[in-house]
Amino acid sequence: MKLKTLAVAVTAATISSSAFALDFNGYFRAGFGVNADGGSQRCYGTGGPNAHVVGRLGDECDTYAELALSQAVVERPTGEKFSIHTLMAFGTYEDWQGGTDTRGNSWQGVTGEAPADPWSGQRMSFREAYGKYIMASGTEIWAGNRYYGRKDVHINDWYYVNGSGYGFGVDNINVGLGQIAVAVRHTKWHDVSAGADANNTMASTPIVDLRWKGVDIGLGSLDLIAMAGKANLSDAQEAGVADGQWNDKTGVSLTAEWALGFAGGFNKLVAQYNTEGFAWAGYGMNNHLGDSYNIGANGGGDAQLGRKSWRIIDHGVYNFGRSVDLGYSVFFSKVDDDCCDAGPGERYGATLRPRYKWNDTMSTQLEVGYYSQQDPWESVSSEINKVTLAQAWSPLKEKGGFWARPEIRVFVTKYGGDKRSDGTGEDGGWMGVRVVENNDLFYGAQVEAWW
Repeated sequence: MKLKTLAVAVTAATISSSAFALDFNGYFRAGFGVNADGGSQRCYGTGGPNAHVVGRLGDECDTYAELALSQAVVERPTGEKFSIHTLMAFGTYEDWQGGTDTRGNSWQGVTGEAPADPWSGQRMSFREAYGKYIMASGTEIWAGNRYYGRKDVHINDWYYVNGSGYGFGVDNINVGLGQIAVAVRHTKWHDVSAGADANNTMASTPIVDLRWKGVDIGLGSLDLIAMAGKANLSDAQEAGVADGQWNDKTGVSLTAEWALGFAGGFNKLVAQYNTEGFAWAGYGMNNHLGDSYNIGANGGGDAQLGRKSWRIIDHGVYNFGRSVDLGYSVFFSKVDDDCCDAGPGERYGATLRPRYKWNDTMSTQLEVGYYSQQDPWESVSSEINKVTLAQAWSPLKEKGGFWARPEIRVFVTKYGGDKRSDGTGEDGGWMGVRVVENNDLFYGAQVEAWW
């Protein structure tokens, strides 16, 4: 009995000491929408390849959650620190091109392939698993799989820079005027050899990621980001390059971001230039620039060879006083394709989310959005607009106004613009940017939270 008592005491002490160092944080959103013409909600942006081009409020058909656990393993009196970080993510399957809600009710599985019905499994991913060593100087060394250097427009769920994935890096190198970060990240692409090389069925593309952050220019600060990628192909995979199926050219992505903070908000002005495998993600409101490198070439159908894109973004939050604030984003982009001889393409749009705060808990939000798409490979241009009215309840007083979460919402959403009779995109519309007949008015409820 004494040995058992001792064992229980040691176990309890170990658990207790570990628990004090554990950091738990996360994010989730969940809700539903109903079609006023009958049926379920349709969403015109999914946060995937194309973000919510006219704003995410009232336009989210999925349930998504992230649960993160981190722990300081060793902390030395010198200030040095070793820590480990993990994050699990769950998401429902959605038909991202059709924008339809495929969730069931009451029970959601977390395993399985893309289901034929909403009860046969959902998505689950181990999205972060990395270790970090912080030196006494504050410089960090890390390796593993992680969210890295992400920059986003929240109201569009749009990551215009995203260096997430597997890699190794040195961060927070103090150079007096800002900080330097250097990382080498690794991405994979699909089977470029079409089975010709059984030992290398995935193409490897290392990406060098260089950042100069927080450069004080007197009026705000600058972040400068440069990424370069080139496919690391086997001999058999090189054969795919020779017949025009794959792109082995070096691509670059350049970003300059000017951030200006002010009472109750901020403004960020962003300029981007991208070539080759980075160019597609840097066009329009395409998402997650930098987390992969597209090696498709003109003969392979992806038409990345020789592609170039430009993008200008301005976004932020402005506080007009105690009762009114505004989240906003505007952008303009162009793409040049060497393959198509059809001239450059243009995509541009704007999203505004003004809000009136009735008290420390309740607010009314209006989100309006407009988006135009004129692609050289499409026979016609297309546009979409959206208006969402939402009543919301959140801890406005305690959690910082615009960013206060959790937020419980009820909403009604109306879409307009170019229409088609079904979801095929046969008339030139693509990526869900043309409104489908009888799928333009929805109402529902949602909760969004982070902690």
